[in-house]
Amino acid sequence: MKHIWSILCQNSSVDSNTNLLSLFSCVEELNVAIDKEKMPKDNNLFVQIAFQLVSFWTVADKNKKNVLGIKLEVFDPNGKSLGVYDKDFNVAEKAPRFRSIISINGIKVTEAGRYIIKVLQKEDGSKKFKTVAELPLDIKIEYK
Repeated sequence: MKHIWSILCQNSSVDSNTNLLSLFSCVEELNVAIDKEKMPKDNNLFVQIAFQLVSFWTVADKNKKNVLGIKLEVFDPNGKSLGVYDKDFNVAEKAPRFRSIISINGIKVTEAGRYIIKVLQKEDGSKKFKTVAELPLDIKIEYK
């Protein structure tokens, strides 16, 4: 399977009649307001915000049943890994392309700056993953 694109959004929808995909409220930046006195001492804040990572893939061999293994890894502005999300998708035989949608219900925040969400794909017949996309997410923090 070949990765074509990925995007972060708050919501997506697939029309059941036309199979058209709609992406709503694409996410490039988050503004977080925090009460300074409630900030955890270790600066690890969990921000509950629902968003989705939607990716589009093409299928190299559509004559077999394919399994797409995806891993998402979130990095803070200093390059520290903040979490990993794994998901396997079964792709139907004869499908020439595939859309994956992964729901994320929050993100750990350590400081303001540019976070990177890496999309990794499991290599065929291996347990190793390779990076196929890196999505920036700028997080601004306002202290009250």
